[in-house]
Amino acid sequence: MIIGLVGEKLAGKDTVANYLAAKYGAEHFRFTHILDDILNTLNLPVSRQNEIDLGLNLRKVFGDHVLVNALQSRMAKAKSKLLVVNGIRMDEFDVVKSWPDTKIIYVTAAPEIRFQRYLERHEKADDGQLSYDQFLEQDKGPTEINIPDHGKQADYKINNIWLFDRLYQEVDEIMEKIS
Repeated sequence: MIIGLVGEKLAGKDTVANYLAAKYGAEHFRFTHILDDILNTLNLPVSRQNEIDLGLNLRKVFGDHVLVNALQSRMAKAKSKLLVVNGIRMDEFDVVKSWPDTKIIYVTAAPEIRFQRYLERHEKADDGQLSYDQFLEQDKGPTEINIPDHGKQADYKINNIWLFDRLYQEVDEIMEKIS
C-alpha cells in the first residue's frame, strides 16, 4: 500500500508522514530527499529555492519523470508494506496516482497558518527570510501552482489547523477506511 501526500508547503505533510511511520510502520519517501542529497553532494545550501531550481532543471534536462523515477528506484528497496510518498508535485501526481494500491491524501492549511510555521521552522537554509507577500508569491511558482487542483483529485483531504491530536485522529480515520 502506498499513501501519497500532496499539499502546499508547510501544510503538514511531513507531520502526517512521520505519524504514519511511527504508528503504522510506514517507510517515508520524500521527493526533496533526492534533491537534498544532490545539493549536499554539491556542497550547496539546502534551501527551498535551491530545491525548486534543481528540480526544475533536472526535469528540463532529463525529462518530466526524472524525480518520480528516482523515487521509485528508492522505493523498490523498501522493507515495509506501507510506503508514504511525500511532497508530490507537478507531473509526479499523475504517475503516483496511477500506481496500484495507492491512495492520495491532500494536506492543506490556510496561508496564515503555513506562514507562521515557515517563520518558526528552520529546516531549510532560507526558512523565515520571506515576507508574507513573498511567501504567497511562491505558491504561484511552477512547482506549487497546481497543488490545489491535485488536492481536488485526492482520495482524502485533511485541513491541518495546528491541533496534533485532531490531525492524528483524521489520519487514523483515513487509515481505517483504507484498510
